[in-house]
Amino acid sequence: MIGEDAELLDMPVDDFRRTFEANVFGALAVCQAFVPGMVARRYGRVVNVSSGAGQLSSMGTYAPAYSISKAALNALTIQLAAAVKGSGVLVNCVNPGWVRTRMGGAAAPRSIEQGADTIAWAATLPDDGPTGRFLSDRRPIAW
Repeated sequence: MIGEDAELLDMPVDDFRRTFEANVFGALAVCQAFVPGMVARRYGRVVNVSSGAGQLSSMGTYAPAYSISKAALNALTIQLAAAVKGSGVLVNCVNPGWVRTRMGGAAAPRSIEQGADTIAWAATLPDDGPTGRFLSDRRPIAW
């Protein structure tokens, strides 16, 4: 999370570029590499790990590059779900919540297992599972 405490108008554009490389362009490159094979096999699950910081409905000024990049990842998820609709591939993004990791820190309220739960669930959805959704605690949440 580059420039976590930076102000939007003071943050170098290169910090945005580096953040987007990891959070958006990296995910897109992985999808471009693997999703065509999923479509060919008519089965697959794409789970993009997003963040509540990327929710437009509650976005503020905290960690601007991170938040904006996660909103872009959410948009990528919607676009990809539409592109593969009806192919047997389900595409969702997940908000794991504030998790006790190196990034989240010791004060985070969720364990790694709690953060991983919906990610694993989304990766193993049945064929009639949700697609094109933003999920948290196994439920859809607002974009």
